[in-house]
Amino acid sequence: MSPIILFLFWFILFSLQTPPSYSQTVAQTISLKEALRLAKERNLELKAQERFVQASQLEKESAKGAYFPVFRFEETYAKTDLPANVFFYKLNQGKMEAKDFEVKRLNSPSSYENFETKFVLELPIWLGGKIQALNKLSELRLLSTESLKLRKTDEILFETYLAYLWIFLNKQAVKVAETSIAEAEEHLRVAQARFRAGLALEADVYRAEVYLAKAKESRDVAINNLNLAKRRLEVLVNTKLLPFDIEELQACPTVEEEKYLQIALKKRPDLKALDYEIKALDEQRKVVLSENLPQISGFAEYSMNGRNYPFENQGDGYTVGIKFVWRFDTGLTVLKKASATVEQKSALLERYKYLQDNIALEVESAISDYRNALTKLRSAEERVKHAKEVVRVMQTRYSAGLVRMVDLLDSQTQLDLARFERIEAIKACHEAFAKLLFASSSFEELL
Repeated sequence: MSPIILFLFWFILFSLQTPPSYSQTVAQTISLKEALRLAKERNLELKAQERFVQASQLEKESAKGAYFPVFRFEETYAKTDLPANVFFYKLNQGKMEAKDFEVKRLNSPSSYENFETKFVLELPIWLGGKIQALNKLSELRLLSTESLKLRKTDEILFETYLAYLWIFLNKQAVKVAETSIAEAEEHLRVAQARFRAGLALEADVYRAEVYLAKAKESRDVAINNLNLAKRRLEVLVNTKLLPFDIEELQACPTVEEEKYLQIALKKRPDLKALDYEIKALDEQRKVVLSENLPQISGFAEYSMNGRNYPFENQGDGYTVGIKFVWRFDTGLTVLKKASATVEQKSALLERYKYLQDNIALEVESAISDYRNALTKLRSAEERVKHAKEVVRVMQTRYSAGLVRMVDLLDSQTQLDLARFERIEAIKACHEAFAKLLFASSSFEELL
């Protein structure tokens, strides 16, 4: 068999033995932008909020329906021996005869039955401004609900950003732990070599082994935390992502501090929602007061009357007219309810002022956290650089028998700590940036 044929044979055999799901086991890489997009599109909390928006939209449409006529159908059966009722039943049925006007028959009639079929059309003309106020109220409530949905979107995107950062932190912690393990193994190798040569105590070997075991423990903890952080991201984006990895984050995003403070008060959806609620209370007050104002409506009725069965038409007729009603509550219930809405509005105005101040404070706090994180990052990077040099010197001096193993491991501990504090500072930097975006409702920058 020629070498080419043999090569093709083994290549085909290997291809057939490759599991068909191999491509599915390759970890996909999720960027921060992609994670935020998935959360915005698929998060269950946002879907629930969208349902609330749809409900408010339907309430708005239902309020418009008050402008249209109301149709009512009635079917009434009655049996009576009351003189007036018997007289009118016969009259409506067209059954009135001359003998029915006898005094005895008028005063003591026999019992009589009537089926009345009635079709009624009612049209509100003016109800004290109630319909107009209800329509404006429903429109403002819809705008408020839409604004709250936007704020809920900010919250979910903020939580998604934080979940992404936790994945980043634990992923980097695994790398730091693995680097520490490799260095600890080297320290152990040197200690064992010196012990075998009679140049070091056996305690040095034990100390190096303890340090190595602790480094492995840190790696295992970081791996468990990494898996949990990934699960948290999956819940937020409502998507099964495993297995997946994330993109590396830059050391620290660039922030234009001044612009966020300026746009926060203009863009915050919860502030807008509160403003809509304040305006809605004005309309709510109009709805309440309309109960004490004149109300005018028109109506048209068509009725059929019969004695034997429903819908029988032995006599029919129509009635059209306009109705004027002016009702005043002597218990002052309406006025007290109106006063209650005024107090509610005053409460929301106080809350509005507080929210304005709090928004400014949130932006300033996020900017302060960002500056602190930058300072910590610069410090950690310097300490990592110096700690590496200290470990190198200590390792050389230990090999020469000039320092103890405990001194070498102490310098290694400082290096590990500086490395971890560096990635914590990067996370803190991004977290402060996320807080700034959340405080100013500016996550569209990342989408």
